[in-house]
Amino acid sequence: MPESKQSKRIAVSLPEDAREFLGGEAKETGVPLSNLISYIVVNYVREEKKKRSISQAN
Repeated sequence: MPESKQSKRIAVSLPEDAREFLGGEAKETGVPLSNLISYIVVNYVREEKKKRSISQAN
């Protein structure tokens, strides 16, 4: 069965200082907070996958 590419919702609890910082970034850029957090997480995962595939190739 093919892997589903549909997005899944999750709930995340953040320390207050992280929430305030990200809220400020979202306001400054005009991007909704949820989209900003999603962007950060997706990019982190992509970078980690790249790093791990490079280290496994060596």
